Amino acid sequence: MNQVILEKALANLPPEIGHKTEWKTYNPEYNYRVDARVTFNPTKKNAIVRHAEIKKEIRKHHIPQLKELQDKVGPLMLVAERLYPNIKKLLNEVGIDWMDVAGNIHLEEGETLIWIDRHTTTPIQQKKNRAFTKTGLKVVFLFLHDEAWLNKTYREIAEAADVALGNIKHVLDGLKEHEFAYAKNKNVLKLKNRDKLIDQWITAFTDELKPRIQKGRYNFMNKEAEQNWKKLILGEQDQWGGEPAADLLTNDLKPVQYILYTKKNRAELMRELKLIPDENGKVEIREPYWTVKNDLPNIAPRLVVYTDLMITGDPRNIKKAEEIYAEAPTDKA
Repeated sequence: MNQVILEKALANLPPEIGHKTEWKTYNPEYNYRVDARVTFNPTKKNAIVRHAEIKKEIRKHHIPQLKELQDKVGPLMLVAERLYPNIKKLLNEVGIDWMDVAGNIHLEEGETLIWIDRHTTTPIQQKKNRAFTKTGLKVVFLFLHDEAWLNKTYREIAEAADVALGNIKHVLDGLKEHEFAYAKNKNVLKLKNRDKLIDQWITAFTDELKPRIQKGRYNFMNKEAEQNWKKLILGEQDQWGGEPAADLLTNDLKPVQYILYTKKNRAELMRELKLIPDENGKVEIREPYWTVKNDLPNIAPRLVVYTDLMITGDPRNIKKAEEIYAEAPTDKA
């Protein structure tokens, strides 16, 4: 898939650019940090060389990772199937060149600037992976939270993920097909490429699941209430996510935005938690998308907190998310 994206991106560049380009992919067996090397004007003295990182599409949480990669390997170009305008803007701001399959490109070196951004992207058609639909994401979350669920019965998995029984086989088949799960033996399934799976889960969560669990925004009734947010009396099923959860876990992240996962309705939020409806408020209310119990009261599972922090794209939050993820227990057997 990576090679198809790169080939299509180069083929759709204007002839005066695309015909003067050479590329080669790196062998992943040698653990290269990037996917390919692209040379513009290879026969000229002013040839421009870029390491290429190839993605289907990216989100805000990838930008700091790409910047860190560029700091390690040198000048970097992101090659993607689709790039949204806000992502292009962020890439330009941090000095990472980019190119998409529609023939749009931003390439800057010294006094040379090639910037074309007028073509509409037509996505490369792919069969939908059922593991990353709204329903599939709940099942995949369960496996990432505790790998032991991979080897439960379909009925047990469906009940724990709160999805229909018929979805489980499709999700498992999707994970196997994309090499995120494998049979260790005839009785045991294991996850593989876990970090890549989590990254794809986060991207799909942003598109497929997050919009469906959002229940509105609220504000604290005054500054004092916000300063004392830790003293709110929450119910057993009310759990902080995002920045407040990170602060409770690390005692080192003063929240600017708040996420609360709860089944409470609008009247209960106002009456019991003294929150005031406000479409621009600091407190985002979301429906919990998991049923597994967390050991820490009123704090969402670590993977939930990690996801909430990563999708903000805020370097402060991403750094804290990585600390929280590193401390999360995983089944390495």
